Amino acid sequence: MEELTNKHIKDILEKSPLYAWKEFKKPEMNRSSLWIKEIDAFCETCQQIRPFQDMEKYGSGAGMPVKSLSTGQSSFKFTCVSCRKEHHKYLVDQIVSESTIKIQKYGELPRKHLEKDKLLKKFFSGDSDNYEKAMVCISHGYGIGSFSYLRRIIEGNIFQLLDMLQEDIECSENVNEIKDAIAELRKESPMSDKIKLANNALPSYLKPDGLNPLGKLYQILSEGVHNLSDEECLEKATAIKECLKFLISELTSRKQNRSRFKSLIGSL
Repeated sequence: MEELTNKHIKDILEKSPLYAWKEFKKPEMNRSSLWIKEIDAFCETCQQIRPFQDMEKYGSGAGMPVKSLSTGQSSFKFTCVSCRKEHHKYLVDQIVSESTIKIQKYGELPRKHLEKDKLLKKFFSGDSDNYEKAMVCISHGYGIGSFSYLRRIIEGNIFQLLDMLQEDIECSENVNEIKDAIAELRKESPMSDKIKLANNALPSYLKPDGLNPLGKLYQILSEGVHNLSDEECLEKATAIKECLKFLISELTSRKQNRSRFKSLIGSL
């Protein structure tokens, strides 16, 4: 277990989903609060990531007796150092024992923007409601919910992904083994067989360092949520999103590059 530092508090305020507890070893040096001077956040006025500082508390408390941090709530307010117009506010619960400190962020203004990849949103256009729910669950740290929604989305769109892969293979490579594996994936068969086939259904340029994102997707499809913790489900939901993002972005960019090249050569 790591000892609590200002960097840990900064990371929780900036990145941690709401209602997710983080536990740390109590620092040897006594601290009276969770106060930190600065975070980095997106400023709506500046339209970029800027430093935000606590303008009210910075430099205060000199000469005051240091009290030990106790169980309770903490509030934070940071102001953009550039425009001085935008503010970020946070509410935090802390539980302090003799040896540990547990911290949970339970309030945040303005609300964090949902991370929505444009390619994924377009790919899941027919499943937009489930995609939105999955992204909300991920942003709030609801692992079981996010995993369930994304797993449902994959089940409904896996053939669409195979269509994109098939088109790319037809245009760029004549590899019968890969084509046969894609064809077999479309058939009814045990999921264990599909996991093995998926490992042969991608060309090398879609397997960075030998990692097979399609095989990972089929592996995740074979897993239920009943025996998994919320944290494990959140990790798997993130893995699903990253595998899809990689495959779809690579296949889409290759298709766009082929089209641009054909258009350019055709105009000569």
